[in-house]
Order: sequence, then structure tokens, then C-alpha cells
Amino acid sequence: MSKPVVRGVIFDCDGVLVDTETLACRVLTEQLCEYGCDMNMDKTHDLFIGGTLAMVPPKMEELFGITLPEDWLSECYERTFVAFRNDLEPFPDLAPILDLLDENNIPMSVGSNGPHDKMDVSLGKVGIKHRFEGRICSAHDVPNAKPHPDVYLLAAEKMGVDIADCIVVDDSQNGVRAGVASGATTIGLVDITPASYLLDAGAHHIAQNHKELFALLADWISRD
Repeated sequence: MSKPVVRGVIFDCDGVLVDTETLACRVLTEQLCEYGCDMNMDKTHDLFIGGTLAMVPPKMEELFGITLPEDWLSECYERTFVAFRNDLEPFPDLAPILDLLDENNIPMSVGSNGPHDKMDVSLGKVGIKHRFEGRICSAHDVPNAKPHPDVYLLAAEKMGVDIADCIVVDDSQNGVRAGVASGATTIGLVDITPASYLLDAGAHHIAQNHKELFALLADWISRD
């Protein structure tokens, strides 16, 4: 198989650039349990990881007959931001990937289902927000969230790179589906979601961790 062209790289945020998935899942699970929903971390992950929080109220109504209060979303974000500020840690092997792309003049952008204020907190906390300034895209910026490709198409546009020449890196099934649908070469990065699920969603390549992601990108960029 020939090496993909790498003229731009688009990263999902949660679980790829920042190690937020477990923290966010914990906060949401605890909150839903307080409302009387019989939830645990595994259920929350399976139902909502890679989606949007707009999915939560109808699912709780469907599963438990419980209507969440009107202010549940603002409370969820407030709790999540506190957890991020207190407990969020950078991925130890991410910096070499970003340095590799910078050294080879390959632009980077972010395409996330999360809102901008959440990314401001998380990317700022781990000290990498400045590396994506002006190229941070949210599903709130486009008509359709992942698994639709809209946010990845916008991210490619922000870099001025054809999506077919971009690499998308995502750790969720919906994100992988969005990357594939956009026309980008899509890497499934294993975090909470198993590799088999990412492959079933259509991932072209799998990286078990950030070191494997670095190796893939370094090999493709070399094009020897």
C-alpha cells in the first residue's frame, strides 16, 4: 500500500489531544446518577462517547423515564471544567507528534464535537491551545456534528488544504466515521474505544497509542 499524502493533520480533541474522556465520562455518570438514572461508566461510554451532549436528555427519557432539569447542561459543563482544571494531564507522548508536524511545515487543526469553551479550558490546561490558534473547529460551527464530516471539512478549509490530502486522527466510532466520510485518510487512535470498534467504523489505520501514531506519521512524511 502506498503511503498517504500528508499535507495537513486534523486532530479530534478529547481522547486525542487531551486526556479528557475518562474525566468527562465520570462527571456525566455521577451527575446522571444523582438525577435518578441507573448509570455507570461503561453505560455512559457506550451511549455517548463521540457524540454530543444533546443526545443525553432523550436517551435518559427513553431508558429511565426521567426528564433532566433545564439547567442540567450548564451544570454538567461547570462540573467538567472544574475536573479539567483540577485533574487534567497532558498525554506524555503527544508533544513529539506536534513537533514533528511543525518541523515539516505541516499545518494542524482541531475538529471536535465539543464546544469552544470546553476546548479553551482543556487545550489551555495542557498548554497546547496556542499551537492551533485560528484552526480550532467545533461541531457548533457547522450544520451537522460527527458522524457527519462537516467539522473535518471546515478544519481542512481553515488550513487551506484539500481534505483528500489530510490525515484525520480520532478515537471514537463517530469520529472515525466522520473522517472517512470527509475523504481524509483516517487513523483510529485507541483510547477508551477498542481498536476493533474503530476498524468496524471504517478506520484506514489503527494506532494503539501516541507512540504508534508518531511512527505512522513519521513514516508517511518521509516518503522514501
